[in-house]
Amino acid sequence: MKKLLAAAMICASSLSHAALISSSADPALAGGSVIDFTGMASGNATSYTVGDVTFSTTSGTLRIAPFGEGGSNWLGSGQTLTTRDTTGTSAFSIAFANPVSAFGMDWGAANPSWNVSLYDSANNLLESVVFVGGSAGASFSEFFGAQHGGISRVELTSLGGYDWVIVDDFTYVAGRNQVPEPGSMALVALAMVGLGAVRRRK
Repeated sequence: MKKLLAAAMICASSLSHAALISSSADPALAGGSVIDFTGMASGNATSYTVGDVTFSTTSGTLRIAPFGEGGSNWLGSGQTLTTRDTTGTSAFSIAFANPVSAFGMDWGAANPSWNVSLYDSANNLLESVVFVGGSAGASFSEFFGAQHGGISRVELTSLGGYDWVIVDDFTYVAGRNQVPEPGSMALVALAMVGLGAVRRRK
């Protein structure tokens, strides 16, 4: 019984997986806050903080630029955030003042795919997802994001070296309790039954 209880607890704790978001209408983003960069002055910096979200890079600089700078065949409007002036392998991070349960953004002009790693407040890797680029068959105008409990930081890295991507309408949702998956609920119930049996035997 103890082995069954342990197995159930381990399985239940491992069922929280990152879900790739591919639409601004995804229910995980309902009620989220939106950063559209409009009103920000054009220019370059290694870090931009908007509200309780910080966008930064250690690879050159990020750029706030008018939509259409470099082309306009993708999502976006007004001012946008771009990786135009990153160097080497393009990469940037997104840090949240408070953990979030989901985020997403208009994602334009990406050629290679990008690896997107999610971290919690203790700097533990939660999971990684991939934003597919145009050279891997995606459109050059996509909406991408991810859902996972307790996201405090996101690291985005081009899988093809330098890449100029454009980000707009960045949406994020303050952390909230996620509804357990049916399989997770069943395993938790099994764990509770096992715990009760162990207590009765004692």
